[in-house]
Amino acid sequence: MTEPEDPITQLAAAAVQLHELYDSYIEAGFTEAQAFELTKATLIASISRKS
Repeated sequence: MTEPEDPITQLAAAAVQLHELYDSYIEAGFTEAQAFELTKATLIASISRKS
């Protein structure tokens, strides 16, 4: 019997992590716009390091 495939893809897992990061910024007191910009900056920095 083969193992079932993981229903969470790597892309879906990354999206969940980014959403949790965004929510954490909101909980820390940042506005939605600020939280979005900080999340974007984190994502861009992560992509830049992998290049």
